[in-house]
Amino acid sequence: MTALRHLHFTQSLEPLYGGGLGASALALHRQILKMGVESTLCSTHGDMSQTSAERTHEFKRAKPGFMYFAPGLKRNGEQLVSSADVIHGHGLYVGTNYIFGVEARRQKKPLAYHVHGMFEPYILRRSRWKKQLVHWLFEDANFRRVRLWRALTLREADQIRGCGISAPIVVAPKCIDTVEYPKPERAPLSIRTPLLAQLVKRHPRVLFLSRIHPKKGLDLLLPAWAKASVRHKDWELVIAGPDENGYLATVRSIAHKLNVHERVAFTGPVTGKEKRELLYSADLFALPSYSEGLPVGLLEAMACELPVLATKECNLPDIGATGAGWLCETNVESIYASLDIALASTDSERKQRGANGKQLVQNRYSWPSIATEILRACEAHCC
Repeated sequence: MTALRHLHFTQSLEPLYGGGLGASALALHRQILKMGVESTLCSTHGDMSQTSAERTHEFKRAKPGFMYFAPGLKRNGEQLVSSADVIHGHGLYVGTNYIFGVEARRQKKPLAYHVHGMFEPYILRRSRWKKQLVHWLFEDANFRRVRLWRALTLREADQIRGCGISAPIVVAPKCIDTVEYPKPERAPLSIRTPLLAQLVKRHPRVLFLSRIHPKKGLDLLLPAWAKASVRHKDWELVIAGPDENGYLATVRSIAHKLNVHERVAFTGPVTGKEKRELLYSADLFALPSYSEGLPVGLLEAMACELPVLATKECNLPDIGATGAGWLCETNVESIYASLDIALASTDSERKQRGANGKQLVQNRYSWPSIATEILRACEAHCC
């Protein structure tokens, strides 16, 4: 491979504002550096920057925060783009895309766009007029400069083509490094979390770990849990993750109305050691999302040998094909049916499904092969 220089940008590396988007961009950047290829990553941040990773630059964003516009990033945009050969955009419709799109066009540098689920119908329907305005302001011009599109799945590749895009597409899923998820030597007696000083495990545990956001399907999971907990009284549900736009209050209200609030624990955001401890403390991972590109949370759960329950909209059909868990539709009845089967399964069956999931991640979703595929596509289409 030739020595192309790569510049990545994304809206944020913060768990709440960047989510899996930021985590995936950071992971790809780090893997490219490990391969001895030049790479730089830029993003915005709120009160505090998030990482000290090599060749990573974070710039404080201006208000309103949802625009993800950082004046310092704009001042440095010309220099950053001039020192790169390929400009990688992770995500759409925000200030970082405006800044780097303008510079890429002005300096005639190729863009590579990583969609990360943003062409999912559920996402396209949200704030439709705002997206149309952003397209008119800068994304249409950016799209014309994109020389390579990255789809996480074949389904996403079809969605890109469905938008009338004819540029080359590389299908390359999100990945994780399983060595970053070591099993604790012994299970902790309790886990410290922002909302619960001591989360103690007293029952088999179902874990939801993601952003607390309407698209994640908690309005489906809680009614399904209310039905399942009647038959499976010895289980508990833990809901972990950062609260987005105050949606946690709505979720708590649903739990109270269903009279399951005493059977549900809310932890708030967890990271680092506490996050790994929480994953390994669970017996089943649930993500009943309405829409995903390819959720890192599911890969992390499988890396920790957790059996998973996920909706088909999570775009991981391999879960069913490899026996790593249970797939269901985005409705209460289907989620309940799968949840009931999962909770009624034996410990040995759940452990086997967890082992299948870890093997799946190691075989299909590891970074070295995927990063190589992306770099080769860049050399073929962005030189």
